[in-house]
This record gives sequence, structure tokens and C-alpha cells, in this order.
Amino acid sequence: MLSTKNQERIFGQPEIKTINLAMEEFVANHKDQAITYAVLAEHIHILLKLPENMSLNGLASHLQTFIKSKMRLHKEVRHDFEWEKNFHAHSVSLNRISAEKSMILRQEMKHREITFEEELKFLGL
Repeated sequence: MLSTKNQERIFGQPEIKTINLAMEEFVANHKDQAITYAVLAEHIHILLKLPENMSLNGLASHLQTFIKSKMRLHKEVRHDFEWEKNFHAHSVSLNRISAEKSMILRQEMKHREITFEEELKFLGL
């Protein structure tokens, strides 16, 4: 999970649309990966297999840079933000992948009921 610095709610519909386009491009460039994601106002949930040639920190940094570079191409979207340095990641066993995908795809609905701060607290962050 990647979030904006201080969990600032800056992603409106134009930003979310642009981030979704960036993620679609990322997915297209990594066809060997099954990637599921959800973009919300201040964070992004992403489920993917960590590439063998990349560290977790390297992947998070790569995604943050990739997304922000795509946002800079669109004048109508806000790209003057910073990413939170810390991110949340956890491993998922093969028998839990479909449940995790489903949970990610329901994030927008989930966050109508609980805040991002409450989610972080639940995760112990």
C-alpha cells in the first residue's frame, strides 16, 4: 500500500483516472504478473508478485516514480505531492490470493465505512 505524505487526501477523480492509466500501463509492461489495484483519495492498494530481481523497497520506489512521472504529463492533475516514505506490504499465501484480490477491489466501498487512519490502526501502523 502506497500513500501520500501524511495521508493527505489529494487524489480527486482526475488524479485517480491518471493513476489508473499509469497502473494499466504498468500492468501491460509486466504481463507475467497478475496485478490487482485500487486507487483511493490518499493511498493505493496493490497486489502483485515481487519480481525476483527487485527488492520490496525498489519496487515501491519504482511504482511511486512511475506513477508520478505519468501524472506530470497531464496538466489538469495535481502532481505536486510527496509520497509517504513508509509503505505497508505483506505476503499473501497462494490459497489467499483470490480473497486478497476481492478485498482490494472492495476498498472504495470499505472506505465509505472506515477512514484510512482507522485502517492503518487496524493494521498496527
